[in-house]
Amino acid sequence: MKPELFNSLKNYKKKNILNDLLAGLMVAIIALPLSIALGIQSVPEGIGNGIQAGIITAIVAGFFISFLGGSKFQIGGPTAAFVVILFGYLSNPDIGLLGLALAGIMAGVLLILMGFLRVGNVMKFFPYPITIGFTTGIGITLLIGQIKDLCGFEASGTEAIEKLVSYFENIHTFNLATFLVGALGLLCVIVIPKINKKIPSAFVALILCTAVTQLLNNFAGTSIKTIGTSYGEISAGFNLIDFSLISNVKFPALIVPAIVIAFLCAIESLLSATVASGMTGTSFDANQELIGQGVANICSSLVGGLPATGAIARTAAGIENGAKSPLTGVFHAIFLLIMYFALMGVVGYIPLAVFSAILISVAINMSRFKLFGKLTTFGIRDSIILIVTCALTIIFDLTYGVIGGVVITLLANIGSFKRGLVIKVEDNQIKINGSVNFVNVNKILKSCGEIKDKEIIIDFSLVERIDETALERLASLNRAMAKEERALSFVNLSERVQKRYDRFFKVV
Repeated sequence: MKPELFNSLKNYKKKNILNDLLAGLMVAIIALPLSIALGIQSVPEGIGNGIQAGIITAIVAGFFISFLGGSKFQIGGPTAAFVVILFGYLSNPDIGLLGLALAGIMAGVLLILMGFLRVGNVMKFFPYPITIGFTTGIGITLLIGQIKDLCGFEASGTEAIEKLVSYFENIHTFNLATFLVGALGLLCVIVIPKINKKIPSAFVALILCTAVTQLLNNFAGTSIKTIGTSYGEISAGFNLIDFSLISNVKFPALIVPAIVIAFLCAIESLLSATVASGMTGTSFDANQELIGQGVANICSSLVGGLPATGAIARTAAGIENGAKSPLTGVFHAIFLLIMYFALMGVVGYIPLAVFSAILISVAINMSRFKLFGKLTTFGIRDSIILIVTCALTIIFDLTYGVIGGVVITLLANIGSFKRGLVIKVEDNQIKINGSVNFVNVNKILKSCGEIKDKEIIIDFSLVERIDETALERLASLNRAMAKEERALSFVNLSERVQKRYDRFFKVV
């Protein structure tokens, strides 16, 4: 295993450095407001400085994820998937800032061990309905959390249900001016990408809403909350972990957070790297990616940052702006470092409502409501897994959601596991016999990888059943082969399998 940056530099063309520089600058412009927003929402008021934590994470973790990761285009930093669980951990008196930092270091060590033990290969077996279920659940929880600052409520609560109850109880504190500024920001982040995806909508929203807020507060007598009025003066710097207080840490309370952070980081990072591979027709080293993520989380936690992972939005932005190598992520971290020390003097004027608007857009995109709704029509078994995982994530947290989803998945597929799968390969044709599911679909993918013909034919005549995870893996292979001008053909599907196949490919 070797970091992808070192592999890329072997054949790196000097003319590509401008592409990586400009792509890195664009990603940094996108990442700055997003990192501040994620930091504010992750760190409860009075516990720590979320603004600093968010930017530090983007700089430090962003650098090491690109420098040591296994993906050519992966760009990392704080992500929406972590917001809800980090807020809960920091609100827990048994964990707090120091406890979270140590849990982040422990998670980093776990990720490095996972990489060396080649667990990245095992992550391919993770069921698709669970991934979509907990992602949608996190998105909905994040969405609920933004109502407070968007509407200017004087509300409280850490869990999604608690927050909703608090909103209704404090609806009389609704601030119209704050809501209008937030609505303006939301309009920017939703409409601008539809006009031109290369315009950094979040940055535009930041500037426009800040200007409007200052005009309203100074000339109309409104009291729209800003970073300055809520957090005081913000200075740039790194906050080294204070090990002198380690005797006060309750280490047993950190075990579950460390495992959850490592697990979520692994899933999100490999998902982001897979998306990047699909966009570019390249491959990535899953195990090296885990090692890079581990080092990034250790370093981020040591200097006052938060847990981090690969970020699909920033990774996609880098690709769309001409990224050629992992240097894009390295340059993005350097540009963020410059912005951090140059712009903190003006950050105090930014309204909190605009960050809620940015995160509402992020929450809607990650929730993938349209896909979630359509996936519930693929059959009772997969629908139950999807809905239960999502519901448990919203009502309790990610841990319960994933555990619940895994238990139901295993119970629901006992029959499929017993039947097994037999594969026969003749020339460019693969004949499969049995039930295709999230555990054995990789056998089919492996067989496809060994065939170099322009067309691969998969015979489904003896297939009894296929689940969503298997369909998703085959859909990804289909897209990857199309980029290579190769064809993947499915023949002799039964009526039941054909129906699921047609519906899934129309959705995805």
